[in-house]
Amino acid sequence: MNRYFVTGTDTDCGKTFVTNQLVSHFSNAAAIKPVASGCEYSDNQLVNSDALLHQQQNHLPLDIINPWRFRLPVSPHLSARADGASIDVHKVADYCLNLQLNDIKKLFIEGAGGLMVPLNERDTWLDFLKLTRIPVILVVGMKLGCINHTLLTQEVLEINKIRCQGWVANCIDQDMLMLKDNISTLEVKLKYPLLATTSYGGKISDICLSSL
Repeated sequence: MNRYFVTGTDTDCGKTFVTNQLVSHFSNAAAIKPVASGCEYSDNQLVNSDALLHQQQNHLPLDIINPWRFRLPVSPHLSARADGASIDVHKVADYCLNLQLNDIKKLFIEGAGGLMVPLNERDTWLDFLKLTRIPVILVVGMKLGCINHTLLTQEVLEINKIRCQGWVANCIDQDMLMLKDNISTLEVKLKYPLLATTSYGGKISDICLSSL
């Protein structure tokens, strides 16, 4: 099973939307979001709205899609602390590396926030990637400032020798000026291929998804 870690340039850049678009594009694909904050109680259990969207695609139990769930809509390390818990990055890494799902050939693992979001007082998603070496798919939320955010993310990946499979240009601002020019600029400056684009609220447009 091929595994990909879906991260983004920022919170609310559209990781969940793009991840579900990727699952829809491929046959025998599924998505999980191992760690989530901002969960709410429903039927006496904590549930995360992003995980529920994945479940609509996957039809997997929530405990498989989203085993680490916390209440407050803040950074995972703070949300876990507020719930009297802590996140062990090694356990998250082992879970994502060893999860086996029948008939699934591609597993998309959605992170929470960006690369440097803390999972505990010491470890971030970057540390998770150092442990797992799962290749990254970078979701770029196309808005003013995205070029800076994207190039900073590339710098962190390059310094730490984390492989990036490619990036997706996700239009989250329907009024963004010079959208195509911004995408073209990123194509020149990024060392990774543009895998796909999405229009505002629209479906994914395949450019290089066959490389996955």
